[in-house]
Amino acid sequence: MKKLRSVQSLRAIAALLVLFYHLSDGAFDAGGAGIDIFFLISGFIMGTVGTRETPRVFLARRLLRIAPLYWLVTFAVCGASVFGLLSNFSFDARRIILSMLFIPHFDPGGHIWPLFVPGWTLNLEMLFYAVFAAALFTTRPIVVASLLLCALVALGLYGWQAPAVIQWTTPMLLEFVLGLGISQLRKPIPAGVALIGLAGSVVLLAATAVAHIDMTPYRIIVWGLPAGLLLASCIALEDCGRWPARLLSPLEKLGDASYSLYLTHGIVLAAVLKFDRLGHMNAIVSIVAALAIAEVCYLLVERPINRLASKSSWTKLERPKSQDL
Repeated sequence: MKKLRSVQSLRAIAALLVLFYHLSDGAFDAGGAGIDIFFLISGFIMGTVGTRETPRVFLARRLLRIAPLYWLVTFAVCGASVFGLLSNFSFDARRIILSMLFIPHFDPGGHIWPLFVPGWTLNLEMLFYAVFAAALFTTRPIVVASLLLCALVALGLYGWQAPAVIQWTTPMLLEFVLGLGISQLRKPIPAGVALIGLAGSVVLLAATAVAHIDMTPYRIIVWGLPAGLLLASCIALEDCGRWPARLLSPLEKLGDASYSLYLTHGIVLAAVLKFDRLGHMNAIVSIVAALAIAEVCYLLVERPINRLASKSSWTKLERPKSQDL
């Protein structure tokens, strides 16, 4: 299956939204929707190409895609704290192990965060991958994975206190289900309908930027559903040949480095903030530096790791090969 350029561009948009959210110190609420877009894309991709893989190959590919860079950044942050480069940061062997294993746990402040805070989303990604891998043992993996994820969310209604159970039963898991559904309901539709859907999703997401709604109980509705409409509309536009690939080629290129941008942007923003003399230039310098560091990280670290991982016998397909999105 050919690479979907719209999905690659949406990866970049999602990473940029998260960057702007943190750059604004949370004032740009809608930037948090970047996480929801990431989850929807993940569900869509797994529903599109994941079913062609065996459980072992599926898990190996996803683990090698996600874990090495995350572990490297986590250890780098821990190392920086040892040399006094970070304030208000502490760690111990227990938290290192739990973070490396993607197991949610309480930090000293009572938050369910790993050592490297952005990793909380990866805890959910890895749970989704584990559920999907288990579903691959069945003849209807997408249906089974969707039911299992819905069951986990329903289980969370009980009101558990254990951090792992709290995070592993979040309603945000339903965004993976929605992504899976989009992969199965993908049908040719008129470009006009897709454009209306795209415009509607952008308006809905933009409205949250000014409404300042408490996302805690409504996130799946206020951000998840519009993000799902955005994903479906962009894919439909590409399917009918109306996606502006040439115009958005810079976004597509940034999409390659979106994971590196997601993991490194917080570190870059924190470093730039130490230079108070920048004044009003702080935001511009932060954005440029974050994009530059992400690209360097992708070219020198992430891409070489991915190439090495692709040569591992654990990632070799045992079924007819398909090209990842």
